Amino acid sequence: MKKSHIGLIFGLLSLMLITTGCSSLVGGKWAVKVNENPILVTELDARVTEAQKIYEKQGMKFDTEQGKQALPQIKSMLLERMIEGELIAQEVKKLALNPEDAKVKEQEEIIKKNMGDEATFQDTIKQQGMTEPQLKNFLAVYEKITGDVKVSDTEIKAFYDKNIGYYSQPESVKARHILVKTEDEAKAIIAQLKAGTDFEQLAKEKSIEPGANESGGDLGTFTKGKMVPEFETAAFAQDVGTFSPAPVKTEFGYHIIKVEAHTAAVVSDYAKVKDQVGQDALNQTKDAKFQTYFDDLRKNAKIEYSQAYKPIS
Repeated sequence: MKKSHIGLIFGLLSLMLITTGCSSLVGGKWAVKVNENPILVTELDARVTEAQKIYEKQGMKFDTEQGKQALPQIKSMLLERMIEGELIAQEVKKLALNPEDAKVKEQEEIIKKNMGDEATFQDTIKQQGMTEPQLKNFLAVYEKITGDVKVSDTEIKAFYDKNIGYYSQPESVKARHILVKTEDEAKAIIAQLKAGTDFEQLAKEKSIEPGANESGGDLGTFTKGKMVPEFETAAFAQDVGTFSPAPVKTEFGYHIIKVEAHTAAVVSDYAKVKDQVGQDALNQTKDAKFQTYFDDLRKNAKIEYSQAYKPIS
C-alpha cells in the first residue's frame, strides 16, 4: 500500500468534477461570497469552459439525456469546490505561506511524475476545476498543518497489523476455462481433452463465453473471492497443468477448468517493509489531521450564495 498525502490532496481535488452549461446565469456578477470575498460568475464560467474541453476530448457528450440530467448537480459541485479553493487561498494569506516554497514545488513535481507528463497533469487539474496556483495553495497549507506530525514504532506496528493485506501477496491461480450449456457437452469436451486435443483450441471452438474465440478461455490470474464459489473451490483445489476431471457446475453453466499456475500466499516480513509501513502510517496520520482542519475551516466559514446559486437542499 502506497497511500500518501498526495492521495489526500487529489482525493479532495477529485471532487472537483465539472462540466458545461454555465453560461451567464441570473444572479449578478458574483455567484458566492466566501468570508466576504466574491467568486465571480465569469470565473465560474471560465473554469467550466476549460473543463469542458477536456471532457469533450475524452468523448463526453453534453447534449445527451444523461449529460442534461447530471448538469445541475455537477454545476453545484463545481461551485462548492471553488469555495473550498477560496478558503485555502485565504488561509495561505492568513498564515503568510509561500506557495512557491521548495517543499511545495517538490510535492507538485511528484504529482506530475505520477501522472506521467506535463500535458496529462495540466488536463487533469483543468478537468477537476483547478488551477496550478490553487494546487500549490493546497500543498502549502497541507505542509503547514501536517509538518509536525510524527508516528511512534508502536503506531507503525499497529498500522501494519491492521493493513497487513496490503503488504502481502494473496494466494492466486492462473487458469483457462471452457463454458458450455449442458453437462453432456462438458463431458464430451473432457473426453476430447483426454484424447489429446488442445485445450485452448477447444475453448475457441466450443466455449459460449463472450470473447472465448479470441482469448482461448484465458481468465488470467485471480485471487480468492473473485469467482463464484463453485468455480473458485474447483480451481484452487486442482493441480497445476491439469484440467477438470468432471464438469464444474455454476449459475453460468458447466465449466472445464485448466489450471496453469498456482501461487501460494506470501506475508511480507515486517522488518523488511517497516520503512514503507512507517511512511504509509505517517501519511495516513497527516491526512487525518489535514482533513479535520479542512472540515473545521469549511464549517466555520461565512458563505453567502447569490439567489441563482443557492444549493438545492
